Amino acid sequence: MLEYKIEVIKELNKIGINTTKAKETGIFGQDTMRKFKNGDTRISLEVLNRLCCVLEMQPRDIIKYVETDNDRENIISKLCEKSD
Repeated sequence: MLEYKIEVIKELNKIGINTTKAKETGIFGQDTMRKFKNGDTRISLEVLNRLCCVLEMQPRDIIKYVETDNDRENIISKLCEKSD
């Protein structure tokens, strides 16, 4: 499961990007800003690219992978089944 390593909204606010400015400039839509606020990492690579650009960060500075039981059951176990 992917999680944010940073508080995206807080970091955007530090550089002067709030919901209004994001919408006015077209950098991020309202739905994307809502996802940032809620910690929802289901964003496109294009959005991640823009986020990296405006924050001057690498993807690894923004998101991390944390393995969950669900990942082991639904992803890893299926790989093991195929190799049997």
